[in-house]
Amino acid sequence: MKIDRMLEIIIYLVNHDNVSARYLAERFGVSVRTIQRDIVSISSIGIPVYAAGGKYGGYSIMPTYKMKNLNIREDEQQMIRKALESLATSYTSDTLDGLIEKYNAIVEKEGGQKVFWDFSVSRENKKVQDTNRLLEKAIHNKNVVSFSYQKADGTQSQQSVEPLAIHYKWYAWYLFAYSEKRQAYRTYKIARMRDITIEERKAVRDHGDIRERMKESEKEYYRTCIAIEVHFHEKEADLMEEFFPDCSIERLPDGQCRTFIYVPPGERLWKALLLSFGDRVRVVGSEEYKADLILTAQKFLSNYDI
Repeated sequence: MKIDRMLEIIIYLVNHDNVSARYLAERFGVSVRTIQRDIVSISSIGIPVYAAGGKYGGYSIMPTYKMKNLNIREDEQQMIRKALESLATSYTSDTLDGLIEKYNAIVEKEGGQKVFWDFSVSRENKKVQDTNRLLEKAIHNKNVVSFSYQKADGTQSQQSVEPLAIHYKWYAWYLFAYSEKRQAYRTYKIARMRDITIEERKAVRDHGDIRERMKESEKEYYRTCIAIEVHFHEKEADLMEEFFPDCSIERLPDGQCRTFIYVPPGERLWKALLLSFGDRVRVVGSEEYKADLILTAQKFLSNYDI
């Protein structure tokens, strides 16, 4: 979702001055290197971003630059349209529909092309979309939500939570919520939620800054992850960074690259991503995870006469 992220960065920089690359990386869940590339791309389309050095330096947009006073060029319209299309393919929202209508009204007034597309094919899993709508309503009205949840290992449990935010990460939609049972913040993959009930009772706790609670919860989550050391050729660096944006890449003396991927226990998506590289990556450690990955590959091959 590079275009979506770039659009958000532009909007953020319009409203804030001297924003560090590290802060933007943390805010958007990518590496500092990715933010630096995004800033170059943003500058290349004519938006004057400048960098101030020093302890309190960072990225800013020129004070004289006012987006509202500019005519949107056709290529800029295409960029906004692509960002909206990309978001619309994975998320159903009345707010998004309203944004599209506003954008169409502005562009049509300027004599530009309106945004049209067919949602019927491109939409993500309809069940997830319907669940997103339901949870969005519960979050807005501060209702407690109960549901059945299936973990990656197949175990099921009943959950009762105070829903706080829906966010897109790791190629899927997640619910960030406060678990009444655990008395702690938890993240749930929406595709694994079943039998969702919006209860009449209201959430009564004051959770403060939800974005901060999410950051704190993510730090705690990463403490439970397994560190996987992966070596690969430099030409795979961009793709590795795209698949694993939170991981920094190190150049080794032999010309190879190395990164450490922090994998949640029992989660299969990371195996699929690593195996998709074929012989272009090599898992060095941990030994336990390497053995598990080899076993997964062997089981897959056992289905074929090889």
